[in-house]
Amino acid sequence: MTYPTQPAYAPPPVAPQKPARFGALAWTALILGIVGVVGSPIIIFNNLTAIAAFVGLVLGIIALFGTRKILATIGAGLCVTAIVFTVVAQQSAVKELDKILDGGTNQGQVGVGGETPKQDALIEPPTWGKRYTWENGLSVDVAAPVACSPGQYASPSNIARAVKFQVTITNGTSAAFETALLSLGNDAQFNGQKAERIFDNGGGCGSAYDTATVLPGKTYTYDVAYSVGAQPGEMQLVFEPSFNSDKAAFVGQA
Repeated sequence: MTYPTQPAYAPPPVAPQKPARFGALAWTALILGIVGVVGSPIIIFNNLTAIAAFVGLVLGIIALFGTRKILATIGAGLCVTAIVFTVVAQQSAVKELDKILDGGTNQGQVGVGGETPKQDALIEPPTWGKRYTWENGLSVDVAAPVACSPGQYASPSNIARAVKFQVTITNGTSAAFETALLSLGNDAQFNGQKAERIFDNGGGCGSAYDTATVLPGKTYTYDVAYSVGAQPGEMQLVFEPSFNSDKAAFVGQA
């Protein structure tokens, strides 16, 4: 005796999964964004990482039209962040480099000669009788110029008129200061042209300047003379105590 067999039912076929569209682009954008963010603070490499981040941004935008939208969004956001970080880092580096190479002019404090300037003193070009103080406490005073008569063997020989300045250095720092570092008398102009320093050992324009060590809290005074035009004009003396410090530019009539 035979029994009827039950019909066998096959399971319904499973639909094949659709391949991820632009998935590789989304992953690439994410990786390039991470590389860009990590490399953006490194000045030597951040130009290359910024280019990589820009490429990643383009790929991330394309991947937004695919199936990995969240991944593409994160990658594109990281790429934008990397580009912004790179621009900020480069601008900061340029400012620091400019500060080191050029220094500032009259960025310290200006006050009356012989007096300590107030903290809120206005920054203005100092003139004769004023005191310029750097942030570290070192200061310089320049007295008003006086006429002097150079001797027979003074240099240069073709002096139309000679003026002498008295300069006082006050060391308000906590360390000894070498006057040779102050660029004493090397940067002088009269009416927009270089004013030559006078060397006069036996005449009335002799300089009392010599290299010296100024201890903390002490002062050092010296004289310096310049050859200027026959008629009065504008004189400028610039002092700079170190390579990357601010410049103190004294301006006045001489």
